[in-house]
Amino acid sequence: MKDLDSKEIDGAEMLTQIKKACMDNNHKSVRQGLDGIESDELKRTAFLKIIDYYENEETSFPVGYVILFIEWLLKNRDFDGAADNIEKLKQMGIAGDRISQLVYEHLIKPNEKEYEERFNRNMGILKNNGVLFSGHTFDFHEIKRKITSIRYYDPYPEDYSDMLGQENKCFLLVNQTDMQMIQRILGAGNYLYLIYDDIRKFYHMILFEDLLEIRRNIEANPGDDPKNVIFFAGSDMDGMRNFFSNMLTRLPDFVVVLPEHKIYLDVVKGICDQRKERSLKYREELKAYYKNKDCQYYQNLFSGRPEDIKILLITTRSTSLNQHIARSWYNAFISLGYEAELLIENEHYERVQNTYISQMLCKHKPDIVYHINFAVDAFYEEEEIKNSLLWITRLRDFTYMNYGDFQYKNENLFVLPVLREFIDVLKNNHMPEDRIGYTVEGIDLNIFKRSGPVNPDYACDLVSVNNAAGNEFYRLKLCLEVAEHDVLKGLVHELFIYLQERAFNDIFVDENEFFGQLTEKSRVKNFEVTERARQFFLWFYLGIMDSLYRRRVMEWIVDSKITDEIKVWGSAWSNVKKFRQYHMGAASHGSQLSEIYRSSQISLCEAWAWNTHERNFEILASGGFPLIRHIEVEDETKRDVITNYFRENEEVVLFYDRDDLLNKIQHYLDNPGEKERISENGRKVVVKNFSNLAITKNTMDFIRGYYSKRVQAE
Repeated sequence: MKDLDSKEIDGAEMLTQIKKACMDNNHKSVRQGLDGIESDELKRTAFLKIIDYYENEETSFPVGYVILFIEWLLKNRDFDGAADNIEKLKQMGIAGDRISQLVYEHLIKPNEKEYEERFNRNMGILKNNGVLFSGHTFDFHEIKRKITSIRYYDPYPEDYSDMLGQENKCFLLVNQTDMQMIQRILGAGNYLYLIYDDIRKFYHMILFEDLLEIRRNIEANPGDDPKNVIFFAGSDMDGMRNFFSNMLTRLPDFVVVLPEHKIYLDVVKGICDQRKERSLKYREELKAYYKNKDCQYYQNLFSGRPEDIKILLITTRSTSLNQHIARSWYNAFISLGYEAELLIENEHYERVQNTYISQMLCKHKPDIVYHINFAVDAFYEEEEIKNSLLWITRLRDFTYMNYGDFQYKNENLFVLPVLREFIDVLKNNHMPEDRIGYTVEGIDLNIFKRSGPVNPDYACDLVSVNNAAGNEFYRLKLCLEVAEHDVLKGLVHELFIYLQERAFNDIFVDENEFFGQLTEKSRVKNFEVTERARQFFLWFYLGIMDSLYRRRVMEWIVDSKITDEIKVWGSAWSNVKKFRQYHMGAASHGSQLSEIYRSSQISLCEAWAWNTHERNFEILASGGFPLIRHIEVEDETKRDVITNYFRENEEVVLFYDRDDLLNKIQHYLDNPGEKERISENGRKVVVKNFSNLAITKNTMDFIRGYYSKRVQAE
């Protein structure tokens, strides 16, 4: 037998003596033995042996030693060990009050101020954002003595492991306080309903977890991303049913429960069935109402007064830009005398809330529906609705043209593309040209206006407002999600690396060079570049180059040291270390943008492919000065540029390359009078031709003319 050192001998002897005292039921000696152990490791071993001995003897004595062990573990901040032994006490049948007293005295009370601050902070986050539904009142000094565990990480069935990797889905979890699991679900852009029918588990959440970790999912600024986590505290089934019965409320795609909570599966199924019945009822009502609306009906309608035409505008809560655009059209329709309603649905940008929209259509019975990106085919299969309801789609993104949302079978569907290059894509997808109403985006002159003081918080020599810089990986992710098979994904990856390498060498790939690379790489992979694939890669090319180019342009300016008075606004600038000191956060659409443009000497407009973006018009209307990237165009009938509407160097100023950009920044900072003259000339053009009123009036005249010609032809 190997020799033991003195400490090991002392430890072994001590454990032997403690075991003998246990056998003699000499608890005084057991306690003295425990108190005499200085080593934490040895004391832990002693506790475990004592508890194990009495459990095997099947006596009531282990309860007291488990409690002593928990007290010691909490004192030493071994919370996992304490949690395990608290669960052991529950299995032994110890009352919750005794456990609560133990947790309070040895965990909460020694750090009461810290726990109270966390409680108040968490409750403030929940209540201030309206995401807590409960009939309970919550007071720290009452709750602090009702905690019966310090860890509630209920397991979830293995079947759900793949499900948790989903994106843009809606989950319902019961009694779940595993913050890592919650963050994993929310981090993928999902919605989450958290139900605590065991109110003590909700107490645990607000005392032991920090909701700051998911605060961005709880908070929602006006016009910004929706709140995508909701808490229900208590077992109010009726309240829950009422919450989900609202047709605007998104139903769970997945209900993640343990066997004892199967009732929630039945609750959700019942609500789904009820809403399905209501949806069918709405659709039947719509079929009957729109069945007899024909070309003659709309010709008569447009021959009358604007106030006799009802318009429903639909947008989503999840993109502030689309909300701003829909509101701008809404205000214009109202100003022109139309009867208009604005519907903001609570869904992801990529989804539509069909049932709720059906409910609103039944309520308002509009003659026209206006929606950004989605066509009527995405909402309805019923021919009576689809072919008779006049629908205006404001088309802003390539993705919605190429991947199934547009079928153009509805003869009363009008598409308003925001880019001229969308027109050929629409025509290739069999959209009749006489229902394509190309127009740039108009702006609301009540929001974007020259009047008003300079805001010192926004004042600078140069500003850039966009979400693209440093955002190429997000755009890559979108393209990979849309790509339909592995060969296409592989091409996307290879071309992304090619564009990235070329961009960082100050060489920017033009469209012909890019498609030359696509042809070469496709030949190697034996991939046929169809017209549909070509449009997909054009969308990919424009998005990636837009992001890369905006980054390089700002690097030119920062590296030149022309000025340190630079501000950048948008969601992705801090992804690039060089820009973090200039990053101001995300700007909200509307009056804040107008102040930013008005307060800045020069507003940079460096978009790679779209210099008829409404941003240029907003800058000019606000009294700002846009410095706009020049875009070379071979065919102006297929690609729009700013100089189709404004005189260069009289109403707008363009830059052509790095040196030209830097020279013009310096020139116009040194010559404010010339800058203000050009800005004012450009502003007058915007006021005359690019207000939301002008664009909306032209659109309605276009539709009116279409029906007039149709009736005459028939």
